[in-house]
Amino acid sequence: MLRFATCATRLILALTYFAIAFANDVSAENWPCWRGPRGDGTSSENNVPTRWNGETGENIRWKVALPGEGHASPIVWGDRLFVVSCLTDSEERVLICLDRKSGRELWQRTVVKSPLETKHALNSYASGTPATDGELVYVAFLEVDGSTIPAPNVGKPRPITPGQMVVAAYDFEGRQKWIVRPGGFISAHGFCSSPVLFQDSVIVNGDHDGDSYVVALNRTNGEVVWKTPREHKTRSYVTPIIRDVDGRTQMVFSGSKSIVSLDPTDGSRHWYIDGPTEQFVA
Repeated sequence: MLRFATCATRLILALTYFAIAFANDVSAENWPCWRGPRGDGTSSENNVPTRWNGETGENIRWKVALPGEGHASPIVWGDRLFVVSCLTDSEERVLICLDRKSGRELWQRTVVKSPLETKHALNSYASGTPATDGELVYVAFLEVDGSTIPAPNVGKPRPITPGQMVVAAYDFEGRQKWIVRPGGFISAHGFCSSPVLFQDSVIVNGDHDGDSYVVALNRTNGEVVWKTPREHKTRSYVTPIIRDVDGRTQMVFSGSKSIVSLDPTDGSRHWYIDGPTEQFVA
């Protein structure tokens, strides 16, 4: 998800996570996606440190500088740590794999190479946190061709760069298994969508200032399983959370001037509430 931080704090953000993730042994609970295994920021681990200091090394197993810039969180599975970044000089959006025990870079892969999109000053070009099922790592970026259009839904007229959402899957050795472009994406504030895994699908939220959608892709090959349009053409940056409630599986998220619950198996709607605002970052 979208977090507001400058490039200068990228290392500190990583250290904050590493201090917790590495304080215990390598059998610690995996952290496979945005806000962890349950999507709510909770961990089943006990005796994790509550204090750390990057300068003194207190409760820091290791630290490493990350190339490029980005706001995405790292994810962890077993001995592998994955994080995305944007190398702005070469206009590459990359997936990086590190060794969990030492911080040594194992591999780096370019997912998208395209002009840098227009964005909010507090966004980055690599804000969506990856997700993994222990076999593949799923990432989402925006790809643009450098063309511009007038920005919709803004107070001050200005040109922005429309593009395509790109979703890709890599195995743990860095081999790309598939890459797809499930839909367009237009936003004056840039891109941020963190994939969510459910059964055999990877679900990505495509709320934007054009024909918005939520799409589920087959984990194995990237083919569209279902694609549900959104009522309003309004940008939002929200990761769905999936829970079993009242005897049915519900995928709940805000955005597009509403709060909605969808069935993650087929994209059909359980319920819908208007409001409370137009644009969400949650």
